[in-house]
Amino acid sequence: MAQTNNLILFVTDNHNRGFLGVAQHPVVQTPNLDRLAKRGMRFANAYATTTLCCPSRAAMATGQWPHQTGFWDNAMMYDGTVPTWHHRLRDAGVPVTAIGKLHYRSGDDDNGFTEEIHTMHVVDKVGSPLTLLRATEEGVPTRGGHKAIYGNSGPGETDYQIYDRQITERAVDWLRENANNPEPWVLVVSYPSPHPPFRAVQDIWDKYPPNDMPLPATWDAPDRYDHPAMAYLARMNQLPEGMDETFVRNAYAGYCALITQTDAEIGKVIDEADALGLTGNTHMAYTSDHGEAIGAHGILGKANLYEHSSGVPLILAGPGLPAGKVVEDCVSHVDLFPTMLDLFDVAASEEDGTLPGQSLVAVARGAVETRPGFAEYHAMGSLNSSFLIRLGEWKLIYHVDMPNQLFNLADDPNEANDLLAGGQSHPREAELVAALRALVDPEALDVQSKKDQWARIEMLGGLETVRNFGSIAASPIPGKNVKLEKV
Repeated sequence: MAQTNNLILFVTDNHNRGFLGVAQHPVVQTPNLDRLAKRGMRFANAYATTTLCCPSRAAMATGQWPHQTGFWDNAMMYDGTVPTWHHRLRDAGVPVTAIGKLHYRSGDDDNGFTEEIHTMHVVDKVGSPLTLLRATEEGVPTRGGHKAIYGNSGPGETDYQIYDRQITERAVDWLRENANNPEPWVLVVSYPSPHPPFRAVQDIWDKYPPNDMPLPATWDAPDRYDHPAMAYLARMNQLPEGMDETFVRNAYAGYCALITQTDAEIGKVIDEADALGLTGNTHMAYTSDHGEAIGAHGILGKANLYEHSSGVPLILAGPGLPAGKVVEDCVSHVDLFPTMLDLFDVAASEEDGTLPGQSLVAVARGAVETRPGFAEYHAMGSLNSSFLIRLGEWKLIYHVDMPNQLFNLADDPNEANDLLAGGQSHPREAELVAALRALVDPEALDVQSKKDQWARIEMLGGLETVRNFGSIAASPIPGKNVKLEKV
């Protein structure tokens, strides 16, 4: 497509794609993301490549699946060794500036940016080693801090909301300094919210009375932990001990409130770009690294492949793109790499020729053959690797050495009715398994991910050293020290 001058990419953490006004959520208010969607295209069936921060963000940058790069979890994060779309644009003369949360190994690595401003990376270039214990027989220890962080929902703020404001301030300052730059540029504005704890200012919190929250239909379903993968995840996060309705309602209200507050921060940057006259020559995009269950299936957080955790919002707007368009094709974060090159008319290198993604612009124009939805998971909370494969309304979650799960998303968008539960069979299972095996070898990737995680354990000093690292419920913002939870 014809080159535009600039791009602003907004990224958040932990935003379930259903929690948007334009996605018809019954209560959440996202006026700024809604207006961005009305300016451009919303991809209604976008998936994260995986449902954990570091491996997802690595895939967003590299355009490759976790199984291609070996960035499996939050202790094996992006380290500058694999080319990113940031590198490609920078090398083509388009400066790329990042502000806010990246969650790569370190700002000392060449992450492909021309400049990093007030960025957040993993702790001490190591991240969260406890996730590596997924490869061991006993698995990751139970984490009391996980449930506690969701219990810390209410009016007020945490460090993350302070950091959100700092990111907005720096983004606005950067736009003012570069608005008249005649050369094209990219600005990545990446917020840590709406990651828990869910805190918001009083007037936003008051928009979401906990007693009025539409709780997920499956939050207390009697069969919510019947599948061994869900039982294992719930055990790790100390959820079988129970979540009462008051707890879930308060967390749900806090999640909605923090989404609205994060939307307001994004709105400030959009407003500044508009005021500076950038709208006519600047694309804007929005996505999040993964979703959030917020009680669905009795789960808090992610680390699973249900729609609430694997589905992400994805919006692209700007010159030359249709306004108010909803694209139903299954798309993925691996599509960001070719999209960014497409927006700036930068040709893919020979090395990029085998990347799995397609330009979202081409997808929206109907120029890309329909592709299956796909995602994978190999990290904490999983006993074995799992894979999502979707063909039309049919979705399979393939679990290595465990029963698979099958859902018809047209009839059952909440994934409340597993058509394979209790040993049932269904003719669609074989078709979806075949489609998955055309892409990957699930059993081989389970073996490889655990082998790599064991190697990383040894590199960090061995099993006992890793066991004693402690758990990180939320990474510290720049300038703050980490608080480790002993397990």
